[in-house]
Amino acid sequence: MKNEINNQVTISDIQNWEKSFVKRKGISEKEETATKIAICKLVEEVGKVSKALIENNWDEIQAEIADVIIFSCKMANIAEKFHNVDKLSDVISRKIDYCETRKYDSSIKKFDKPRNNEFK
Repeated sequence: MKNEINNQVTISDIQNWEKSFVKRKGISEKEETATKIAICKLVEEVGKVSKALIENNWDEIQAEIADVIIFSCKMANIAEKFHNVDKLSDVISRKIDYCETRKYDSSIKKFDKPRNNEFK
């Protein structure tokens, strides 16, 4: 599954794996069912990350974060398939560019929020 050029897993790799996994395992691809599964699992996995952090269980953090990323990619796949939205990797690229424009005010410990039509 790793990108052959730099041996790293990309967002697109994860999304492609998730689509294949769903088909291979016979998991419902119907929008309503897939959405319910994805959001319930995403919330569950965010809860596991929170629990591991609260319990200072750093050995589990990376695996739980990986699950959050996988189920986030599942939601992105649903959005792309049924709602004709931009590819997640493209949105992430634009979001990173936007974040680079933000300035941090250390006196109030807060980032500014420059006007942007896409990221509100």
